Amino acid sequence: METTLPKGIAKKLATLEDKMQMLIFARQQLKWSISELQRENAELRSTTALLKEELKETKKKYSSLQKDFNKSQNFAKIVTNKLTPTGGLSELKESVERYIQEIDKCIEMLEETL
Repeated sequence: METTLPKGIAKKLATLEDKMQMLIFARQQLKWSISELQRENAELRSTTALLKEELKETKKKYSSLQKDFNKSQNFAKIVTNKLTPTGGLSELKESVERYIQEIDKCIEMLEETL
């Protein structure tokens, strides 16, 4: 015994089934989109962490270079102050050689203690 639905109800039921299929498909697409966005978010977080670490290292290098630059400026001031109108470059050369010899002696003494 087969019961047949009135034509209007059957049409509405078919329309409802079609809409449900579309909703199921849309839900699957949204789930896929969410998982893709979560994956992308994780990658971006990882990249952000790496960039923060790189920035931290760059700041350290900058600080170190700035200190070295300040030291070199001080050295330039010392050199300028050491120059005399009569002695000039030869006197400066002798001073630098003396400093180098003293530094070499200090290095030797440090090596002996280690």
